[in-house]
Amino acid sequence: MAFHYAEKIKTNLIVGSTLLEFLGGLGEAEIAGAEKLLIAYFNALIMEVNIAANASQIEGFRNIAAKLNDAVEQIQRHNYAASERLVSEAISITTTQGSGAAQTLKDKGLI
Repeated sequence: MAFHYAEKIKTNLIVGSTLLEFLGGLGEAEIAGAEKLLIAYFNALIMEVNIAANASQIEGFRNIAAKLNDAVEQIQRHNYAASERLVSEAISITTTQGSGAAQTLKDKGLI
């Protein structure tokens, strides 16, 4: 279960990171709507991460949600570089969680 959630979250974080990079290149007229959409995307992802944390009882998922909450705050402040850093940190945490779960599955001969 932890492996599945980690892979799903990691994929969504990478998509979010790509969208965040795109946000930095938009013009002033486009930025407000794009920020709202990106914030909505990250808030939906935070809900998914919280479900993973509750279902798996893995504390690392809560750390991911905290990073995403901070990233949303930075987007609201138009500080995209800080937000990109926080999303990158969330990807790193997710990768670590997934690696541990994958190793457990390998040790049990399940993958």
